[in-house]
Amino acid sequence: MLKKIFTLLIGAATITSCTIAEEVVVTDNGGVDYVQKIEMPQMAAMMGAADMDEKIEMNQISNTEFTYLEFLEKMQSMGSNKAPKNLKDYSIYKEDLNTIDFVKFRLDMRDNFAFEVINRAKSIEEFNSNSTVIENTFAVISDKEKARIEAEKLAEESKKKKKKKKKGEEEGSPFDELFSDNPLSNFSSMKFAFDGKTFSKIIEPEKYLKEYNTDDLETEEEKQIFASMMKQMKFKYKYTFPRKIKSVDVKDAMFTSDGKSFIKEYSLDELIKDPTLGNFNVELED
Repeated sequence: MLKKIFTLLIGAATITSCTIAEEVVVTDNGGVDYVQKIEMPQMAAMMGAADMDEKIEMNQISNTEFTYLEFLEKMQSMGSNKAPKNLKDYSIYKEDLNTIDFVKFRLDMRDNFAFEVINRAKSIEEFNSNSTVIENTFAVISDKEKARIEAEKLAEESKKKKKKKKKGEEEGSPFDELFSDNPLSNFSSMKFAFDGKTFSKIIEPEKYLKEYNTDDLETEEEKQIFASMMKQMKFKYKYTFPRKIKSVDVKDAMFTSDGKSFIKEYSLDELIKDPTLGNFNVELED
């Protein structure tokens, strides 16, 4: 999701020194409340100069959970260099995107400007199933998008029109960037297991790293900015369980005073070099 936010907001703010937090609460019956939060303090500073009407609107937005389609449209409208006419492109895949409406997005525009991706599941099995649904949904959308673009190109060629400029706009549009691959690959790259006493998390590195691949960014300048941004970012894990933690195989993990949560922070660069740092096993007390 980080790269997608970057492509929508580039020009509106320099997104540096962000912090990504993965906060997960596992309940006694195996339910999962998952939140991935991206904090952007530079944007918060910009919002501080807003007038009263704008601040009221910000509060309303901050209290709203959006579907993915709603979130994309809201983000695109905030991007200073994105044309409003592109908004209609997203609705082409509204029916497909409805299948992932269990994923919610929140834009907190109050203290620390932050984006949140939320997945509430009644069980570990449901959480893992949701990840599969996300993968399958964007695989279908990607295939449809490739077919749509190819059909348009063939139609243009058959009419013998000079579309050099238009083709450039098509290839560099935010619509193509968003739907050429799974924009939630970081989010859907993990699987959980929990038997009531032992919890484990496994990351699929290839899927995880798609979020940080710069190949599909439009220009060399954007690639350099995004790469520089990632080197300055932190990634914090906080996992909370229904009982005290007996052991966790995460080096130098910190614990909350009640012993039910562990916290571990890495640089994002460390995780990109070795995504398996995000894997762990937790044993709970009886």
